[in-house]
Amino acid sequence: MLRNLIDEVRNRRLLAIAALGVLVALALPLLFLKGAPEGAPAADSAGPAPAAEAKLPPRAARLLATNDPGAPGGQAKGSAQDPFAPPAAYRAAAASAASTGTAAKSSGESSKGTSSGATSTKPIPVVIQNGSSSKKSSNSSNSSNNSNSSTTTTRTRTLTVDIRFGKKKDSPIKRAIPRNKAFYIHGKLVAMFVRYSPSRKKAIFAVAPGLHISGPASTRVTDNVRYIDVAAGSHVYLTMFTANRVIVKRRLDVVRARSVSGAKATPAGANAEGACLLGKLVAMKSGDRFLDRDACEL
Repeated sequence: MLRNLIDEVRNRRLLAIAALGVLVALALPLLFLKGAPEGAPAADSAGPAPAAEAKLPPRAARLLATNDPGAPGGQAKGSAQDPFAPPAAYRAAAASAASTGTAAKSSGESSKGTSSGATSTKPIPVVIQNGSSSKKSSNSSNSSNNSNSSTTTTRTRTLTVDIRFGKKKDSPIKRAIPRNKAFYIHGKLVAMFVRYSPSRKKAIFAVAPGLHISGPASTRVTDNVRYIDVAAGSHVYLTMFTANRVIVKRRLDVVRARSVSGAKATPAGANAEGACLLGKLVAMKSGDRFLDRDACEL
């Protein structure tokens, strides 16, 4: 293989280039082994001598020293200390002074409490009330009382009744009539709405004695009081004989009964007047004169 390489170099006339490469390879180590310049230290010479220990300034020496008399020789030994913390001697003196001051203060307070009769000084709580809010609440309470005195409010779910009362069948509808609603013929009380009975599904009316009743509605007498029960969609005729022997007839229709929710305010005066009229109506006996419209005016 080496012979082939030599033949190849000879044939291509590269022998001079190969000889030049060999010379360069031999010359490079000689260049590196050339002598060092004058003044350079020898490789086997010893290094520079260590510098002498410098002496610290007096202030630096005081900072390194300790003022604690417990350290021997005035040198800080043991574990490292906080450079900003005061010396132990100063801390001991400060603690002693603080304990002495606390004892003197406690003895002075005890003597002061004894001389004043041992009275305790507790902080007195101060309550500041907002005048505007109290005034507002008082005004609201007064207005609430006034409203309660003038009206009676019912907020439960109730059954209301719509009725017609007049000479003809198609009289105007009176919706959601209140309890103790009075019905008059020529200014005379003939009937009053008492309530709606969910069990009977009928509106109950109390009627005056001496009144003639006709129609599909049913009548009954309870505790000497005449009642008529009228179902929704039914009617009854009320016939009265006036003092002049005039026959007057009115038709009472119960149009519907419905359940309503929400507040319905009724004047307190109307409730009182209706209760008074109902009390007088149920107390009437056969042969008594009909009650006038102003029988219970308050």
